[in-house]
Amino acid sequence: MTARINLRAWIVPVALAVLLLGGLAIRLAVLPIPGHYGDSVVTTRWAENMARYGPWHFYEHDGAVYPALLYVYWPLGVLFDGETLARVVKGLSIPFDLELGVVVYFVARRMVGPIRALIAPAVYLLNPGVILAGPLWGQIDAAGALVYLLALLAAVGGRFGLAGGLGMLATLIKPQFGLAALPIGILAIVAWYRSGKIGPLLWTFNAAIVTYLAVAIPLRLDPVSFVSRAAGVAVDKPYTSANAPNLWGVLVGYKLPDAHYVVIGGVLLALGLAASLIPLRFRRDLVSVLAVGLFLVLAFYLLPTRIHERYLFPAIALLAPLAAASWRVFGATVVMTVVFALTMLYALADTTSFKLPPGIETVLLSRTAVIWIGMTLMATAVALVILLPWRISPPEPIAVEASAPPG
Repeated sequence: MTARINLRAWIVPVALAVLLLGGLAIRLAVLPIPGHYGDSVVTTRWAENMARYGPWHFYEHDGAVYPALLYVYWPLGVLFDGETLARVVKGLSIPFDLELGVVVYFVARRMVGPIRALIAPAVYLLNPGVILAGPLWGQIDAAGALVYLLALLAAVGGRFGLAGGLGMLATLIKPQFGLAALPIGILAIVAWYRSGKIGPLLWTFNAAIVTYLAVAIPLRLDPVSFVSRAAGVAVDKPYTSANAPNLWGVLVGYKLPDAHYVVIGGVLLALGLAASLIPLRFRRDLVSVLAVGLFLVLAFYLLPTRIHERYLFPAIALLAPLAAASWRVFGATVVMTVVFALTMLYALADTTSFKLPPGIETVLLSRTAVIWIGMTLMATAVALVILLPWRISPPEPIAVEASAPPG
């Protein structure tokens, strides 16, 4: 009996280590494949200019809408140069991917047994869309997804100071990850209402302000400039859809002027974000908060114009632990994984030198394929709204309690 218990105790850490090493090996294998040349040039330049000018003078010579990431690029620009720097910057998503693999395991472990929880890191680390968006493309959405998830976890545990700081950090990594502020704010308001003390709101707000100042002051980046730069990303490409198979990509097409649709998309987004928060009216446990975080990402991806293909990335990280908790959600996650991978392949084939076999590329880049991929994605999103959070009850639900410490 003791030997059997000891063997079971070894299975989980060994299996998790194998998944992490396998995920690392796959990422290192695809790293030499040319990705998005333009993005790699820009991020490598940021690393060089942070090393050359430091944060205080960076914005005098360069521009970036992702200020928190500049502190990650900075030491790389100091330590490396030339082709080595370009390769390291291109692979910067890898450590964040591995961290996410560990985090999603422990999140799933709070809902299911230790062996079944291994589904979560497998779903994330072996996900082809994640691999294509990270080490192959050269982007670092994994960093934002990691902080987004950690912010939600802090909020559901009633640690509002930490949640507020992480929510702001997510926003400063990439503005779209600022969606985390919505459920964090709702949970802080609920805790305030239940306890009759304003502490949760103050901790959330003050931590967010302190985090912004810690990141922005060394860069001399005032809030108006940050918001202006963030808005400039959307203004720069006024398209129906920037290779995202969302509502507008399906109904109208990719990269067409959106002047007639942008207001409608904005209204739909506002309604979608509001609807995404409704589950918090009834439940505020771990599953519900993860589900709301997922719904916000899906609403942001599916409803407005000017959305890029990679904005679906955090949905995979949020789905990973939920997939471990429900086989139906696991099935929906498999479908979304295929959709995300096809979307990334489309974007790579359309915007870079990345090549697929001619027959496959012709089919994938066709209008018919875009419509089917988009319709499948939207159907999967509807299925997830039905499945979550109503059909999953974690064995040990973690709710925001009025007595929980605010910080």
